[in-house]
Amino acid sequence: MLKVLFRADDGPGIGAGHLMRCLALAEAVRERGGAVHLSAARASALHVEWEKLGAVVQVEPRAIGSGADLATTQATARAAQADWLVVDGYGFDTAWLDAAAAAQHTLCLDDLGQRDPAVSLVLNQNPGAEQRYGSAYRRCGRALLGLDWFLLRRAWREARHEPEPGRLLLTLGGDDPDNRMLGLMQALLADGRDFVADVVSSAPEAGFRQAQALAEAYPDRFALHCGPVELPPLMRRAAVVVSGGGVTPVEAASLGAAPVVLVLADNQKPGAEYLAAAGAARVTTLAEDGIAKATSLALDVLHDDAARAAMAARGRGLIDGGGAARLVAVMMEMKERG
Repeated sequence: MLKVLFRADDGPGIGAGHLMRCLALAEAVRERGGAVHLSAARASALHVEWEKLGAVVQVEPRAIGSGADLATTQATARAAQADWLVVDGYGFDTAWLDAAAAAQHTLCLDDLGQRDPAVSLVLNQNPGAEQRYGSAYRRCGRALLGLDWFLLRRAWREARHEPEPGRLLLTLGGDDPDNRMLGLMQALLADGRDFVADVVSSAPEAGFRQAQALAEAYPDRFALHCGPVELPPLMRRAAVVVSGGGVTPVEAASLGAAPVVLVLADNQKPGAEYLAAAGAARVTTLAEDGIAKATSLALDVLHDDAARAAMAARGRGLIDGGGAARLVAVMMEMKERG
């Protein structure tokens, strides 16, 4: 039986992506009869999803990526008799990862190619990672790169896309401190074309109240949801998904929804451009008056059946949903080899 300890967090300044893609891998471990533990530095509403999976969740406050964090993580790994430590987060530097890997098999989930740790495995699942980062990870035992290794949760693999005419989904991830979601809502109204939108707001309380007031003023246009929420039920009924970069547009593409990506950070841009070059997404950036451009692109695609169908076909062709299962097979093989 494979025993895996995950070290990941979410919340303000971090977002939800690290914790949720680890959950996808945890599901695959459990499907193979393994045991899952999660070590976190802060409490999270998302931990209930781990507990539903049967994971042991331990929250011990400490500075992320600190020496105390390393000591706590290693002690937890020993107590759990973990075969593997999986680490996901930008707060863990190369020295931290090297020290963790000295004690046991360690998998580092990375996005930026700026760390080169001496771990057993590095996973960079971003679109086009095999092209950009083929020589970035020289010290690890093996680097797994690109969408063949994308960690897609069961809820996405089992969902069936049944889009409702004229429906959008707007989501900017687990952290929206500048309340850009309100700007998207206002821009959609200003455009004048027909739409109905599910809106997932992760803005702070004051920002959420602003979005709530706008949604209440236009109840025929907006259904507002307070993040975090389970996205698959909302996305399965959306014809077009407006999101930041990262995992969400890939999840949309896997389902057959048409992604419109508003790039919110430089590290999101290469993956978004890869999806656009493949014909699976439309992309804009904040520097390009992105709020207005994203809503314009979304409404263009929403009202173009042929464009949506072409994007859906190309998106589904990029992701087969087997990445997590393949990764668990590699982890089990490496455990058996010692």
